[in-house]
Amino acid sequence: MRQARAKILESAEKLTKYTCVESVRRWRFESPVQIRGNPCGRLRPDDSAGGQPRLMPAWTDRFKLDVTVSGGVEIFSWAGAREFQTADAQAIVGEGMTGSGDFVPFLVDIFGGNPDYQFLSWETVDGRLLAAYRYQVPASASRYQVKVGSDSSNLAYEGTFWIDPQDAELRRMTIIAPRPPRKSDTCRIETEIRYQRVPISGSALLMPQATLLRLWDSDGVRHENRVEYGACRAFQSESVFRPDESSAASDSTAVAGANPPGPAAKARPIPPGMTLRIAMQSTIDSASSFAGDAIEGRLVEGVWGRDGAIVAPEGAMVRGRIVRVEEHFMPSRYLTIGLKFQSLVVAGVEMPLKLSLVSRSREEQALNSPDERRKGVGIFLSRNDRLVIDRHFVSEWTTGTPE
Repeated sequence: MRQARAKILESAEKLTKYTCVESVRRWRFESPVQIRGNPCGRLRPDDSAGGQPRLMPAWTDRFKLDVTVSGGVEIFSWAGAREFQTADAQAIVGEGMTGSGDFVPFLVDIFGGNPDYQFLSWETVDGRLLAAYRYQVPASASRYQVKVGSDSSNLAYEGTFWIDPQDAELRRMTIIAPRPPRKSDTCRIETEIRYQRVPISGSALLMPQATLLRLWDSDGVRHENRVEYGACRAFQSESVFRPDESSAASDSTAVAGANPPGPAAKARPIPPGMTLRIAMQSTIDSASSFAGDAIEGRLVEGVWGRDGAIVAPEGAMVRGRIVRVEEHFMPSRYLTIGLKFQSLVVAGVEMPLKLSLVSRSREEQALNSPDERRKGVGIFLSRNDRLVIDRHFVSEWTTGTPE
């Protein structure tokens, strides 16, 4: 156990120099009928309690984030972003359950300091004979937090980890918070992490391979996040952490295929109140695309200022990201995809954009709430089983004042 602990902490320290992509699929399961009584009091792993109906999928979404560690905490950004944005993943992806800690902090909490371990038994896991240990982390030594509104509190937690005696490697670990704060309306939180050694820059580092996070709430709803890790690489020195998603881009990429800018050779800011019609250049598929994927479009028409001078030519490139890929099952079935265009390239200069979608239907007007409009997000809806947005798709937006 001493050798395993030393290897784990050595790898955890090195991981602060690396970043990986988290591919996250979130689910929410609900009962089609009202659950009677207190679901927390009869919680069972299969979600069937005392004859109550099983839970059914109500909603799912997926996204990709970059994750690394700074100052002992995980920080996140959309995958491939120039800058890390925040320690709160929910600030990026919006509503729904988010989790953190499985990239590095749990390893430091559980195997650093003065841990309390208890050998349980030998168990065969995935064909390997592993040593199972029980551990406990008190609230005083924990950085595991549950957040309710603006309030957060540290939780005591416990669980089991499995060590391979052949090479003293950590293979699997569970994290259970059996007594969340009552005000969180949460019954139980469970995390299961599977680990692997990943070769990066000549080193084989211990990293999470996949995480399953499950939460049961007092309304009888189960939330589930499945996370897979990949594309791990050394943290580049030019990457920085800035809590500002909308900072101006600094690329100097020419506008390939656009009409010659003519009088607009010197780029002018896009004034508010202008209408932009954008033809999608990227292909977005609800079956395979992730929130976080970069997208590109082009202006269908040129944009002129009130003085009659051209501001952006026809064909100018517009850049952005997918920010929502959601499928709803209850109470009705439909798909939504959220897009955010953030910059316009004119005369080799990339300028920030703040856009609001011109909704095409009453349903889209309802989905594009004032909060989404403030974020510059446009939500598109489909009641088909699959939604594909390609070069034939043209959307209309109005400009605001970039932040």
